[in-house]
Amino acid sequence: MFIFDTRIRYSECGVNKKLTLPALVNYFQDCSNFHSAGTSGSWEALMEKKLVWMILFWEIEVSRYPAMYEDIKVGTIPYSIQGIFGNRNFFMEDASGTMVSKANSIWVLIDLDSQLPVRVPKEVAAAYPPGEKLDMHYTGRKIIFPNSGENHTAGELIVRQRDLDINRHVNNEQYIRFATDALEEAGFGDRTHPEGLRVEYRKQAFKGDMIYPLINDRTENGKRIFTISLNGEDEKPYCLVEVTDRAD
Repeated sequence: MFIFDTRIRYSECGVNKKLTLPALVNYFQDCSNFHSAGTSGSWEALMEKKLVWMILFWEIEVSRYPAMYEDIKVGTIPYSIQGIFGNRNFFMEDASGTMVSKANSIWVLIDLDSQLPVRVPKEVAAAYPPGEKLDMHYTGRKIIFPNSGENHTAGELIVRQRDLDINRHVNNEQYIRFATDALEEAGFGDRTHPEGLRVEYRKQAFKGDMIYPLINDRTENGKRIFTISLNGEDEKPYCLVEVTDRAD
């Protein structure tokens, strides 16, 4: 387990003065990097082996979004490394020690030369002693675009330099931002504070790629669910994002 203390910043909040969903995901992403820094699993150590971790899936549950200036703790618990995959939980606690958000994530180790998954070397796995899995809902990592509900389109977008990370592809948080921006553009208002999120990453997007969001809107068991397929010019998704909220 790894934990760091921090404080919610003005730049991470929406108009309601609360941490946004993309900013929450960035906290979790940063936590995993802080945890790996200086170990055999760090970005620098993996680059020497021409390896990189890429995320395949997020599942996030939120009970409350902390407000601006709140003191928080952010933690991560690697709980399984098997074959080519690594699994991590994340959590955010407020000053009282209450867990306000928790997440599951699935990662795959990629060989940069072949761009294919490779088995996690023992020395890399040693950087992540397994901890106890968090008590939360765990689903399969595949997201299927629904046949029910109503479908809507939002304006196309082009991947810009600012959307890239140090691996020179679109950062995983940016796909979530693309999805919530598409929901607002399609007339569904600000959806940056949902109670649940699932994301399945299908392929990498790079600078200059065009993305065409397709949105499915439905209500199930009292929940408003939006599934956003961030499609390429070939109509195949780079990423699918599922946002769950209480029904309006």
